[in-house]
Amino acid sequence: MAIARMLQVTVLAHDSHADVVVRRLQDAGAVEIERIALESDAGHEAADARDDRDDGPRATDAGEATVTRPSIDEHRRHVLDRDIARAQFVRDFLGRYHTAEVTFGAFIAEKVHLLQSEYDTLAPDAEFDELYEACETISARLGEIERERTHLNALIHDLAPWRDLHLQIGQWSGTEHVALFAGTVPAARSVEIRQSLREAVSELSIAEVGQDHQREAWIVMAHHSALEPMRAALALTEFTEVSFPGLHDYPAEEIEDAKDALADLIAEEARLNERAAELEHNYERAVALVQALLTARDAIDVRDDCGATERTFLVHGWLPATDRDRIAIEMESIGDEIDIDFREPSPGERVPVALTNPWYIRPFEVLTDLYGRPAYGDIDPTPLLAGFFFLFFGMALGDAGYGVALMIATYLMKTKLDIGPGVKRFMDLLFAGGLASVIVGVATRSYFALSANELPSFLRYEPLLDPLEDIIVLLIVSVAIGVVHVVFGVLINAYRLIKAGDWMTAVQQDISSILLLAGLGATFALGSVDILYWTAAIAIVLKGQVLESLFVDRKPLSALLGIPKGLLGLYSITGYVSDFLSYTRLAALGLASLLVGQVMNILANMVSGAPWGIGFVAAALILVVGHAFNLVINLLGAFVHPTRLQFVEFFGKFYEAGGRSYTPFARRTKSLVLHPVPGEQKGGTRS
Repeated sequence: MAIARMLQVTVLAHDSHADVVVRRLQDAGAVEIERIALESDAGHEAADARDDRDDGPRATDAGEATVTRPSIDEHRRHVLDRDIARAQFVRDFLGRYHTAEVTFGAFIAEKVHLLQSEYDTLAPDAEFDELYEACETISARLGEIERERTHLNALIHDLAPWRDLHLQIGQWSGTEHVALFAGTVPAARSVEIRQSLREAVSELSIAEVGQDHQREAWIVMAHHSALEPMRAALALTEFTEVSFPGLHDYPAEEIEDAKDALADLIAEEARLNERAAELEHNYERAVALVQALLTARDAIDVRDDCGATERTFLVHGWLPATDRDRIAIEMESIGDEIDIDFREPSPGERVPVALTNPWYIRPFEVLTDLYGRPAYGDIDPTPLLAGFFFLFFGMALGDAGYGVALMIATYLMKTKLDIGPGVKRFMDLLFAGGLASVIVGVATRSYFALSANELPSFLRYEPLLDPLEDIIVLLIVSVAIGVVHVVFGVLINAYRLIKAGDWMTAVQQDISSILLLAGLGATFALGSVDILYWTAAIAIVLKGQVLESLFVDRKPLSALLGIPKGLLGLYSITGYVSDFLSYTRLAALGLASLLVGQVMNILANMVSGAPWGIGFVAAALILVVGHAFNLVINLLGAFVHPTRLQFVEFFGKFYEAGGRSYTPFARRTKSLVLHPVPGEQKGGTRS
């Protein structure tokens, strides 16, 4: 219904035009390049498997010319890979010093604005090489400083228990007649360890020099004649020997030297960070350069999907039919040695899907994309779900004040912030939801959940429905909307089956169910059980394929067996009933939004009478924070639950996502906003 008509395009050009063809197609951003399958890709078996899937075109020998992959400049690819890595390093390094100037920059990726001509000329140059060398030098030294700081901090920590020891570290090795061991023991077991050592070695001296948290620092000395017994005794305890290689002075002096070195490192780090901050103005250029280099790399990589002969270059892909003339003109302008062919998709080909809906339907494509694109040639569910989601969102939020606040917030985010197209489309969806909430709020006279006597006189009208006074009616309305929604989905499925020529399944599966539901509704409305009997009997005949067996297959026994099959089919009605009851959540969500809002108003009224203006401030704070909290929480529910109703109760009746999104071969501009050269055209190209 709103799926763009796609064409298969094949461009055959002389090999000398290959670079120009690829560049023009990339600049146009309208053709999705499809890989040309070759026999040489992975052997004949792999090629046959691709034929079975019918994923794309297959090139074989054509006369005397054998189709192969185009030659690729591997040196150029290697250089690009190197330049991309360098540009990404510069971007990431300078990004640590860049402060986003946009509002909510911590949450929304900042866009870089530049002219189209500036983007076209972006390339690594001598200035960039100097920038890269500077960033690399600073980054390397900062890394060294961090490692040295870690080492010095650890050294200061390890030396702390030995601070008061008046013995140079260089002398901890003992003397000619005295063996010395420096180490630590658990403070909780120091007495026990001391006693065991003295029992093992009589000529032993232990000096406690300090304590750090849970361990004590000891100097253990003994005569050389008792060295081995002392070593054996220490090994049986939790004594941990320590040493400080390269240190010779007193521990206190070494600690002070480490602190001085640490201070010097901190000062050097500050100077390096200051130098890096001076280079930060190159950040936006680095961001743009990364995108430009990735674009150039894509132009090389895409050749892996193309074909070539000794003198020709072959590109195959898909494009919307609306872009046919533009691409044809673009290719023909290159030269006479180019042939371009367009054709309709063949049955069984997996065609990419692009959706084309009116501006007021387009925001709801967010929901379709969340579930999955339809297969090419199938029904686009977006126009079918749009009205229902609009209504469901409005019922779930259900307040005119909240709806206006949501519309203002989404409008400001869309117009004042540099956000991507996907986020903008989501803002449009929330804007539509805010409008729906305004409509429902006006119908139910809900304005920030204020009671009638708190509203201005012109808003004290009789509501179409009062949710608090008419809860049962609200539930009935929610279920009735659910019935319409579900039955509409069943009818769509019947239409799809009949259109495909499978009218028998449509009658047996869908039309019989709708007939039975209609009978149930008429029975409740008119109070006549006879209607239900007749509709149930017809449904049994249809679901059991009794008429088909009697008059088409002419098998009376099968017709007889079809009756119990039809009776079993009646059980499916219970599934519809559970689907209908799911829509009561719309009433519950609307009531929750209203009740929480009323609670905030009551709390504000309770504190508003406090003297000296305190009550006014407290009431204003409660109203602003409370209603903002209520809006955010119920906004989440107003999106999630209506979406669930679309995906489960509605899509489950007729829709199966099986398509792939149309992703044209184009420039990389994810982080950019490209503006045309003044005087060429109006507007800008956003990522």
